[in-house]
Amino acid sequence: MRLTSFSQSKLFGKCNRWWWYSYIKKLPVIQDWCFANAGKTVHIILEDYYNGNTDLDVLKIEFNRLWLYYKLDTSKIKLKNDAYWSMVLKGMELKKTLTTTELKIMFPDVVAYIDGVDSKNDELCDWKSSTRTTDTDEEYVKQLKFYSYLYYRKFNRMPKKASVYYLKYSGTKGSLDFVPTDNDLIEIEDWHFDTIKEMERIVKENTVPPKCAVCDYWCPYKNLCSDNDDVLRYTLHIQGNFIQLDGVITNVINTQLTKKFSYELKDAFFIKKAKPHANTTIKFWNLNQRSLPIGFKDQLIKTLTDYAKWKNKEIAIDINDLRNFDDAEVKMPEKFLNDIVLRDYQDESVTAFFRKEVGGLQLATGAGKSEISFECIRKAGCKTLFVVDKIELLKQTKKRMEDALGIKVGQIGGGEDDIQDVTVATMQTLAKNITKYADYLSTIKFAIFDECHHAASRSIWKIGNRLTNTKYRLGLSATIKRDDGNDMMITGIVGDIIHNIGSQDLIEKGWLVKPTITFIENYMPKEKITLTEQMCKTGLLNETPNYNNFYEGFIAKNQWRNDAIKSLVDKYPNKKILILTKLIEHGKMLKEHIPNSEHLYGETPAEKREEMMNEFKNGDLNVLISTVSIWAEGLDMSSLNVIINASANKGDIRTVQMLGRVLRTLDGKENAHYYDFIDESRFFRLASYARKTALLKEGHAVKVETILAPE
Repeated sequence: MRLTSFSQSKLFGKCNRWWWYSYIKKLPVIQDWCFANAGKTVHIILEDYYNGNTDLDVLKIEFNRLWLYYKLDTSKIKLKNDAYWSMVLKGMELKKTLTTTELKIMFPDVVAYIDGVDSKNDELCDWKSSTRTTDTDEEYVKQLKFYSYLYYRKFNRMPKKASVYYLKYSGTKGSLDFVPTDNDLIEIEDWHFDTIKEMERIVKENTVPPKCAVCDYWCPYKNLCSDNDDVLRYTLHIQGNFIQLDGVITNVINTQLTKKFSYELKDAFFIKKAKPHANTTIKFWNLNQRSLPIGFKDQLIKTLTDYAKWKNKEIAIDINDLRNFDDAEVKMPEKFLNDIVLRDYQDESVTAFFRKEVGGLQLATGAGKSEISFECIRKAGCKTLFVVDKIELLKQTKKRMEDALGIKVGQIGGGEDDIQDVTVATMQTLAKNITKYADYLSTIKFAIFDECHHAASRSIWKIGNRLTNTKYRLGLSATIKRDDGNDMMITGIVGDIIHNIGSQDLIEKGWLVKPTITFIENYMPKEKITLTEQMCKTGLLNETPNYNNFYEGFIAKNQWRNDAIKSLVDKYPNKKILILTKLIEHGKMLKEHIPNSEHLYGETPAEKREEMMNEFKNGDLNVLISTVSIWAEGLDMSSLNVIINASANKGDIRTVQMLGRVLRTLDGKENAHYYDFIDESRFFRLASYARKTALLKEGHAVKVETILAPE
């Protein structure tokens, strides 16, 4: 005999085939659980109340905790918190004298949970947060008969009354009372065992039940009842930041999705060497929830299409978008107010984005990604969030956007909290105060992630999870990939690269200056290399070299390397020269070493920083020393002539971005120089070659020279 429940038996009576897919084949169902979870929240709080916890303040705190736990604050009922709390209060006002809440009744053939039982007075009750209709009354009367029958089996007493309380309503409409009779119990018992008998027959035959004459509106398995077996039918339900796949998922499809949407961490070998049982695989495909991040939509469609071709079948894919967009229009000018006219490739980029609505634009530094993004904002004309990574970019972007669009642009970060229809924000401020901005983020229709290669960071993922009703997602970067290998995480947030403009294309068209790239080698006397290595060690037996010690000896405090940097500065008098370091201490030493230079780093006061930047861009300051983290990306300065990368950075992506800082055109600017180093010791030589190779891959010519500083 099968173990069943009222809900299972009810479904069986509605559609055998639906029941088969759900309870026998256990195919996951794609649906919005917000109403069910809200009802569950009401039930839990009422259960606490009738179990003796009558402190309303405590109960309200628990109610709000559950509301957040089930993510109802970002669902379609996010504004109905008070309405559901009102249902809780109505349940309390009933003042039921319950002896048991959530009573479990279980026999070999059945299991049931009754919300409230008064065994002293033989009364049953069930809470409902749903809307009352004639159909629900009929269904719930049958449920009350069934619960009365089970109560009789357990206590050998007939309930005197069974009630359903519709907590949405007050007065007589708020309750449905039923007094069971002997005939009711006999009738429901026959129905129960006849249903079980028919279930067992179907399971024993192990055949799919026949299709219904007409599919139920709410049936989630309609696509499996197609009359055309040569057509594979799938529905992609877009909900929040995820796509849920509705359709038959074979082992082949599951294997392919798992393989395609997962990767090993870059340092997996070393992680497992230290911790053999560590999980170093990042997986995006969730079979239990049948879901993928929204950025993988196009790849998912391609995978399903390829599978259909392999099976020699047609495929039908429907998109069911469950997001709730804010369709309020934001007034925009007919063209940029600062008279900027988009270049042909910039227009192409805008067109490519709106063709897809979600995707990344990989634009070489100097391609004008700000203008491209502003045009996208202008054309979309909707509530927009522009996310940046640095305070300097926050202020720069806000000003340029206001100049171009003639609108007031909001600012979140940098000490301001001003939300407008179009707002620029730092990811750090949003992530740090994610609960505070949750409601705001859920209303954003257009989200732009500047320098989106940061999208793999925990902060961006936290922000992305709150962008539940975002129609447009645009990622901008010169290099939409990461040095740590987490490229797939970027795609999960902003989609695939949909348009690519390389620096060589722009150089050929005259939009960027052709650079002269030089790597300096052999700047240390040979005997000093060995001596420096010895000084970087502590003399222990079989000592493991310490990276920080070697960085200090071979990079930051290397007098021959620093002298070479100074000689490069002396080579270009009256030119704008930017020297990039990794460590603040290194920058301080170079400032002392190079006359008339200034040092800008993270702790530089805001007022001093702004003054220094303005003087470097427009004034007499020609040599600025700064950290890579500030200047590698985003900041514009067309007048820059020379970059000296003194950081010995490992990342080849960052190297390409640093070069981009010096390529911008300006009247009278005829050349651009980038200098780097082929450094000594095993810690830095491979990184040097990686930087050189990265530039070669971009199509640039790279030469190597020797500057041997005096001993």
